[in-house]
Amino acid sequence: MERVLPPIFSLLVAAAGWFYMFYSTAANKLAGEEGEATNRKRVRLRRFGGCCMILLAVAFYVGCEALNRHDLRLFSGMMLAVLALMAATLVLALIDLRLTSDLRRRRREGR
Repeated sequence: MERVLPPIFSLLVAAAGWFYMFYSTAANKLAGEEGEATNRKRVRLRRFGGCCMILLAVAFYVGCEALNRHDLRLFSGMMLAVLALMAATLVLALIDLRLTSDLRRRRREGR
């Protein structure tokens, strides 16, 4: 069972990243609400976040396979990459959250 869970988890994370990168249209729907430059920035941030999620899935899978082969150096490197990619994804999500907060504040002030 422990050899099946990492590939399944990696596949789910990669699928979520793929969806977030190519099929999430929520940012495009905000084009009328916020400025064009801000909207382009939001779309780029979300695509880069999706790319980070796909890379996160790959790094996690490779790290788990390295652990199964007892290659501790590769495992350590991949887990550091996982940590860095998780941090990058979190920072990108926080920037997106800040843009949403600014949009809500502007809409409230405009009423």
